[in-house]
Amino acid sequence: MLKRLDNVGIAVRDVPRALAFYREKLGLQAQGDESGGSVQVGNASLYVFKTANRRGRIQQRTDDYLKDPPGLDHLAFEVADLDAEYRALQKRGVKFLSKPVTMGRLRYAGFHDPDGNMLYIIQRV
Repeated sequence: MLKRLDNVGIAVRDVPRALAFYREKLGLQAQGDESGGSVQVGNASLYVFKTANRRGRIQQRTDDYLKDPPGLDHLAFEVADLDAEYRALQKRGVKFLSKPVTMGRLRYAGFHDPDGNMLYIIQRV
């Protein structure tokens, strides 16, 4: 039985720039070096790395994946107060794609990280 999501790994072009974004813009704990790092999000981790395939370690990508990458669709971060977090992130320079949207019992607002990955803040209502 699966218990919980432990981590997500995402390939980026510039690890220090990605870590700075998550630390400075989103206010998360982020650490690492040129080759990779981690960002703590509650009890889960977001691993950022600059690689296609790291042989000898956990297989990150297959050759077929590199030819036609399906990619990661998005990451969503739950917040307690969407409107307050939206304003706080805007003040830190996050550029949202739209104002907060309500869809059923979910409110959300989306933005991109420096590599163009889709990120959301969400609030369940």
